[in-house]
Amino acid sequence: MSTIQELIEKEVSDFLQPYKENYCDQRFEFDTNSWQYDDNIYQVEVNGYHQNPYKPDEQTPFVLLRLFINHNCGQVHITNIFLPHFMKYNGIGKKIIYKIFVISEKEKYNLFIVDMVNSFYEKMLKRGAIPCVDCNDAVQIVNETKLF
Repeated sequence: MSTIQELIEKEVSDFLQPYKENYCDQRFEFDTNSWQYDDNIYQVEVNGYHQNPYKPDEQTPFVLLRLFINHNCGQVHITNIFLPHFMKYNGIGKKIIYKIFVISEKEKYNLFIVDMVNSFYEKMLKRGAIPCVDCNDAVQIVNETKLF
């Protein structure tokens, strides 16, 4: 397991722990999984589970965060970041991105958000993220990006 992977997993888990307690009425749970594709690429996924509003005895799973760490090119790519409605508008997503950025920068990796919907892409550009030249749905997070 890579150092950057361990740091990101721990930081995101530690960050989410208080939200698990704050949203206990929603029965919010999460777990972190990671896979190694080869010696150079890791996938980290944080899965969330919350109470199904239509079936109170069931939990609805969702992917809260998915990212790939590519050691060959020194890049971290966030491909999914999703918060259920009850967690939105509290800056949680941007704080997670910021925490990953700080670790990435310390480890000398570049952080990108990829496969973005147009509205989020535009919001990130307004916050100072740098558009990627090769594709229209990715940005690089840099020091000047205002995440909160």
